[in-house]
Amino acid sequence: MSEFIMIKAKNSLPSLKFLEESYNTKGEERHFNVTGSDSDKAAVRGLSDDSYPVYILVFSEVGSKQKVEYLYLGSGVKCSAERSLSLRVSILQKVSNQSVIDNFLSCSEIDLTQDFDYASYISVENSPSLVKQMNFITYPLYKSTKASQIATYTVIDEEKSLHPLAQRNEYCIRDYPSVRTEYNRGEFQRDYERIVHSKAFRRMVDKAQIFSAEKGDHYRTRMTHSIVVSQIAKGISNALKLNNYLTDAIALGHDMGHTPFGHQGERTLNAVLNGEKPLLKSLIEEGATYGGFKHNYHSLRVATRLEEKYIEFDGLNLSFQTLDGIWKHTKTNLPNNSLINFASSSTLHAYLNSEPIPRTPDGQAVPYTLEGQVVRVADEIAQRSHDLEDAFSAKRLTVEELKNYLLLGKMHELKTQIEQIEEDFIKARESNHFGADDDELLQERISSRIIHYFINDVLIQSNTNIDRYLLDDGESKFERNGHKVDKLLIEFSSKGKNLCDYLEKIISKKVINSGEVSLFDSNGAAVIESLFTSYYNNPRLLHRGTLRRIMQDFRKITKNVIDFEEGDPRIIEKEWHKIINAKASKEDRDLVENEYLLKNRVLVRNITDFIAGMTDSYAINEYNNIRR
Repeated sequence: MSEFIMIKAKNSLPSLKFLEESYNTKGEERHFNVTGSDSDKAAVRGLSDDSYPVYILVFSEVGSKQKVEYLYLGSGVKCSAERSLSLRVSILQKVSNQSVIDNFLSCSEIDLTQDFDYASYISVENSPSLVKQMNFITYPLYKSTKASQIATYTVIDEEKSLHPLAQRNEYCIRDYPSVRTEYNRGEFQRDYERIVHSKAFRRMVDKAQIFSAEKGDHYRTRMTHSIVVSQIAKGISNALKLNNYLTDAIALGHDMGHTPFGHQGERTLNAVLNGEKPLLKSLIEEGATYGGFKHNYHSLRVATRLEEKYIEFDGLNLSFQTLDGIWKHTKTNLPNNSLINFASSSTLHAYLNSEPIPRTPDGQAVPYTLEGQVVRVADEIAQRSHDLEDAFSAKRLTVEELKNYLLLGKMHELKTQIEQIEEDFIKARESNHFGADDDELLQERISSRIIHYFINDVLIQSNTNIDRYLLDDGESKFERNGHKVDKLLIEFSSKGKNLCDYLEKIISKKVINSGEVSLFDSNGAAVIESLFTSYYNNPRLLHRGTLRRIMQDFRKITKNVIDFEEGDPRIIEKEWHKIINAKASKEDRDLVENEYLLKNRVLVRNITDFIAGMTDSYAINEYNNIRR
């Protein structure tokens, strides 16, 4: 419906009380009598019997000037009797925000004095754009009713042989229950497939782990890292008879929320949002909060909000088990109230924070599922392997230097294994067997041996932990806790953990602290901070989809929303100015407390989403385009 009924009404009109009654009763119908000129009556009689959008402009009059004080927004149907004519109206919104009023007047091209004949106050107009804008304000945003439904998932025969503490199809919990069960797909298989088909997963192919100048054929990205984590995790999962689809889903999705330029991108966004950079510092000092940034938190937001796969709801609708594993694969140490910025579902919040939460000895939360705990440790193993390979490749570390670092007694076992690999190479050469690049092959074998060493260490320690847990009534506790374990069971031995930490320290010295990495970390930080500043100072530079999401988020907190595509550009510019300065103007009379501060937070979070979702190449191109 692009036609609408527009009514101008002086603020002293007695029948306004019926409109106010309709608004106060959330749209109960009231009659609005048509008693004006013949042209008004003809306009109403010419209407069909359909319901029309109704916009009532209530104005005050000072001398010859008429000023709109507020708008009533709703719908109406004509009611014609033999002696009377009226509109049966339902008022859903009352808006006094000056920006919204000015935008309405501008987009409708209405002049109260000139565009209504003498003694006339009703006009029937046609404007698809204006109706679209007003509908966005008039009606609440769509909200799926499926979230409240309780689903029961079937038992899968293949899962009957899994470990008693493994996750099974019938344990699955989601915000929105699956309705299609074709092909006999399990619920965790659905999670795995949704992640693989997501845009966020594809973008990981151009997100570096360490921002480097060397982007050769063997360049390591978040995608390649996630695939290796998946391979290691599935090896451990298979050995422990856990749910491989859940393990794979968590492994492939654990870095979906990572920024461009590796961890430096993550640190830079967090610094901006915490006031460590100048842009938001004064607002934060005055008490504003933006929730900070960590990639595991942002992965939740990507999976539950930013990815668009379904008409009925936002996000991928992953199981809570998968989301828990993704979030807790690393430290969850942002402030307690930060989680609301990344996952808005109260049901998911309750699940992620329900006690008892398994924790590390130093108090860090770990996943409720053994599959999630497997991915957590597989991520560390993959990281050590990758870092070592990068150190060898960049010639920051030699095999001899590595062996020297392993001379300490605690590290002797791994040193012995490396020496065994070298002996195998010597025997191969003596047998006249040579590789294309023996040094590279040696380094690959060492990396592979380190992975094997840690996997074996984790399996021995984890099996011991699990056996003890089962002896301590663990299976019953697992059932009572809603199929969640309450202890850290998948972990390195103390010796394995010491070696893993020691290798990380070596790599930090040799690679991460190198001049090249420091230089490109600095460049990556500069790109992200510059982009953030540019988008904040001029939000019109943001992608069209991001602007639409900002509008939707604004509508969740207020009815005072201007359409950034269809609205008056001058009014939009003023609105952005108010939001950026985060102070409500005195002439805006219908504001909730601190409304523009709330809008400012929405803007900042959506800029963060946009930048965090960029690939390295896109971020650099965007940076160069804006700087021109």
